[in-house]
Amino acid sequence: MSPKGKKNIKNCSGCLKKIEDRRFLVCSLCRDSYDLECAGVSEQRFYNTLTGDHRANWRCVSCKSKQPKTDNTNTPVRISPEYVTQRRGASDLSPMQLDTTLPEQGLDDQNDTALNMTVEVSDIQALTLEIRHFREVFTSELQALREQMGALKDEVSALSGRLDRCESRTSALDKRMDTIEVCLTGVGHANAERLDEVEKRLEAVGRVQTEAGTGAGSGVVAALERTVAELKLELNNRDQDALLADLEIGGLPDEKGGNVFHDVAVLAGRLGVTLEERDVVFAERVGAPPAETGGARPRRVVVRLARRQLRDDLLRAARVRRGATGEGGGRVYINERLTRSNRQLFYRVREECRKQQWRYSWTRRGRVFVRKSDGSQVFHLRSLDDFARVFGAPGL
Repeated sequence: MSPKGKKNIKNCSGCLKKIEDRRFLVCSLCRDSYDLECAGVSEQRFYNTLTGDHRANWRCVSCKSKQPKTDNTNTPVRISPEYVTQRRGASDLSPMQLDTTLPEQGLDDQNDTALNMTVEVSDIQALTLEIRHFREVFTSELQALREQMGALKDEVSALSGRLDRCESRTSALDKRMDTIEVCLTGVGHANAERLDEVEKRLEAVGRVQTEAGTGAGSGVVAALERTVAELKLELNNRDQDALLADLEIGGLPDEKGGNVFHDVAVLAGRLGVTLEERDVVFAERVGAPPAETGGARPRRVVVRLARRQLRDDLLRAARVRRGATGEGGGRVYINERLTRSNRQLFYRVREECRKQQWRYSWTRRGRVFVRKSDGSQVFHLRSLDDFARVFGAPGL
């Protein structure tokens, strides 16, 4: 196409398509161009019926709708001989006479009538196009709304499933908590019963000492003392077994109103272990606050976990990443939670190892172990008597 031809290309104001031929009409009011389809004019009428004046005076549907309607209420009405109401200017001739007189009438009147009918048809066609377009838009929007409702339904179903799983996990956790409480209660009752038994035996020992004095009574007393010592060790072991899911954390910042669980979870995350709220039975600080004691060291944190394996993972990660720090930047220490007897024994063992230059001292499952050097014998210390036997120092 030549550059001159490109300049004559117009866009239809109805369908916005390019008009690449000369078959279009221009509105006499808004001067917008319309192709024959949007103008509602057939090709036969465009070439055979529309004159130059008709094309020059042609108006689009939008402009016609904006024109005010004429008031013809005062138009007189007359009655035909056949008692049919007719408007002024209507023909009084019979159909036969009308047919014979049509050739005598001017072609302009016929063209005006045909043009008016075409305009009405074009109005109907434009309305039909608008209705069709509205129907398509409405259908597409309805389909999009259905898709959104389907997606929302899927999300609600997924959320309902997650809530069901959370409820089941909560129920399982409640059952485990009840089991732990029952176990702890049973251990407490058993310890109380054993303590009562120890007291009774001690009373018996006192009576034997009083009655026997020396001689044969001394052997009985020694046997009873050994029995008492064994019972104390057994009770201590049972108490230690009840703490196999516990940890002691030292060095965590002790701020007033702080969230202990949050501090523990952050520390576990730094060690590479994910700790959720359902994994912790309790987490609390023990001892007097630093402000009351006048010291700067924070209180120890005691944590009981729901699973022993999780506690072992935290201990293993703490040993691998020695020197872990809390949120305040201070060094944090993570150890097994020991009974008071085992804690005192382990403290004395560490001090004696430093004095005698033994390289290794550690705890495993609440038991205290020592070893002088690599490849040397490992000793399990249960009491101060074992401490004196291994290090050659008197026990307390």
